[in-house]
Amino acid sequence: MKLNYWPYSWGLDVKACPCDVHFVEYLRERGIRDRLIFHFGSGEHHVLGRMNAEQGGPNEILAVTASPREHQAYVDFIIDDPAAAKRYKVMFVDIYTLTPRMLPRFDLVTLFHLGEFHDAQKSSYAPLDDRSLLRLFLSRLSDDGRVFLYSGSFAAAKARPIVEELVSRNEMVFEGEYKSLQIYRRP
Repeated sequence: MKLNYWPYSWGLDVKACPCDVHFVEYLRERGIRDRLIFHFGSGEHHVLGRMNAEQGGPNEILAVTASPREHQAYVDFIIDDPAAAKRYKVMFVDIYTLTPRMLPRFDLVTLFHLGEFHDAQKSSYAPLDDRSLLRLFLSRLSDDGRVFLYSGSFAAAKARPIVEELVSRNEMVFEGEYKSLQIYRRP
């Protein structure tokens, strides 16, 4: 069995997937600083990390990718701009293998790609699925933390029942929307 990874990479195509750009705009408009951010799916563009570097690193960001090409783009980015690496880290990992002990408390969590990558057969080695992944990150939220989901995901129909279930069980609360993003918090 091989790691369930993504053999392609995602360049920035705002018309097809504006979630990273909308999140950057959300951070800028609100002047969000001194936060610890978890970002699911860096993209080859690394727009969140680049924005953070351009602004002098106001936040610390841990991103994950299961794409070797996206991870190589990160390596190339920080080789060219080593100061960016101080507050922007990207791990090559199957997100469904993360455990609570490995994760600090986050202030903001982007799970834009919830429902897009888990495959029960290809990921049979991984202890998490989409439901338990969302629960994991809810458990790792700071007291005033927020989880951001992307309403335009091609897997929104798969993620929606999971989100609705956790809302109905009062495990998370819908707070509002920002452009294509849906914002949740713990009750």
